[in-house]
Amino acid sequence: MLREDGGAIELPTVALLVSGGHTSLLLVRDLVTDGVLLGETIDDAAGEAFDKVARLLKLPYPGGPHIDRVATDGNPAAIRFPRGLTLPKDLSEHRYDFSFSGLKTAVARYVETTEKPSIPDVAASFRESVADVLTKKAVAACVEHGVSRLLLGGGVAANARIRALAAERCAENGIELRVPPLNLCTDNGAMIAALGAHLVARGVAPSDLDFPVDSTLPVETVHV
Repeated sequence: MLREDGGAIELPTVALLVSGGHTSLLLVRDLVTDGVLLGETIDDAAGEAFDKVARLLKLPYPGGPHIDRVATDGNPAAIRFPRGLTLPKDLSEHRYDFSFSGLKTAVARYVETTEKPSIPDVAASFRESVADVLTKKAVAACVEHGVSRLLLGGGVAANARIRALAAERCAENGIELRVPPLNLCTDNGAMIAALGAHLVARGVAPSDLDFPVDSTLPVETVHV
């Protein structure tokens, strides 16, 4: 079931964070304590891959919404692009990890070697590859950890195909899918404010003014 309302999120939940800088799967048992990082990208983030492929297809920045728009006129089964870290040999070490650099390279090679490639077909096939991997691993994490909720967030969560495929696969497995409204998926300020409101409600004291800024700090080591 897909829910976009503002109701409270029951915990535990598996959270899939997909943006230009992050692609992470987390097991969240409490919003105050650190989540458990189940997996993350080992190279490009999903949003970064969308931007790079958009440049290959001569589409404007940011790439995500433009690929989403063009892909609606394409055939997602036209080109079988690779699904990173989904082969049996990958699953022991990288069960919940992601990789999009090989996909980006495959798209570049296809565009360079194909005479008059169909941009809608390339966009749709690329989008399908990303959506397939993201949703398959996220749902697997829910099933294998006995969690009946999946939270999808970040700018790439605005992608129509990712939302649709996540809803389809969650429904098949009895998982409740929670996705923010489109206008909030790309609103970093709203995301920070929402978490801040939860922390205030739980009585968490604010950080000191000398709290360091570190954009590379792993998500599972952030303490409030």
